[in-house]
Amino acid sequence: MAEPDERRTVKTDRFSRRVLAQLRLAVLADCGCERTLAALDLGARQAGLTGAEIDAALAGRSFEARTAAALVFACAIKSGDQAQIALAREHAARVGTSDADLATVEAEVTAILASRAA
Repeated sequence: MAEPDERRTVKTDRFSRRVLAQLRLAVLADCGCERTLAALDLGARQAGLTGAEIDAALAGRSFEARTAAALVFACAIKSGDQAQIALAREHAARVGTSDADLATVEAEVTAILASRAA
């Protein structure tokens, strides 16, 4: 298994820090922990997101079509609803998201949720 820093480098090569920050915000928006939300906000701002982009990501949205599709896919994975996951995957493919990118989103969501449970 790769060290966390190695995995982050691979993911950053595929997805920008901005998209990764938005994924974290979307997946953890309901955590209810002020400390976690403050850290996510800080990380998102350091990645270059504006306040409006952060608010959108917290609601599972983005102003960019492919990122929006990735966030919907991420939230569907989090829900575990197979029908939602299939619909989100289809939509993401229609807006030009590759299978490799969807696999990266899935791996990122899995990692986020695993770290939340730890």
